[in-house]
Amino acid sequence: SYTYKFEEVFMEIRKATELDRNDIAFIYADAFSDDWKQLSTDTEKMARALRNGHILNNYFVAVCDERVVAFIALMTDEVRAFHIPIKDFQKEFGFFKGYMVGMAMKNDMEKGIPLDKGMAYIDIVGVCKEYQHKGIASSLIDYVFNNYEYSSYLLSVTNINNKAIACYRKKDFKEVRREKVKYPKQRGFSEYLYMVYHVNKSNLK
Repeated sequence: SYTYKFEEVFMEIRKATELDRNDIAFIYADAFSDDWKQLSTDTEKMARALRNGHILNNYFVAVCDERVVAFIALMTDEVRAFHIPIKDFQKEFGFFKGYMVGMAMKNDMEKGIPLDKGMAYIDIVGVCKEYQHKGIASSLIDYVFNNYEYSSYLLSVTNINNKAIACYRKKDFKEVRREKVKYPKQRGFSEYLYMVYHVNKSNLK
């Protein structure tokens, strides 16, 4: 694990475990509430729907004040970090609505991502709202940069997530393409932006 200090508080970054599942689901629901709002504005309800979809072997978490406050997930061995738990979506949002929205998300979140040689895909970065704007997302990204030997990193972000887009641009990610989504009204956004960062090892700490 790695320890980072911000605002006189220590934060630990470590591999996720099964005990972190509920916290990760809540952060995912909380941090991306704008993306989920067409489906539900109830963060606890959304977290229950998302809980069983996380492939935890792909995740690192940030722990501050003895609680998980953020996470980063990579696509490893061509396995995406999140698989849509359709039955949980149906349980929380109704049989038809849960199925339709779940399947629309499944097409985006489980599809294979073609990567160039030496490239990794950062699947999800989430920071709970209470801890945003403290440099935690940047620290998680730096942790990945410093602990893997990839030459470049690809990620995607919804076109309405302006805070995340600004964060990635500060980390020198450059937009390379946009991809329209199916069912934009149901999803609450219309496009994914794909952004790439090319590693310069001399800049890493």
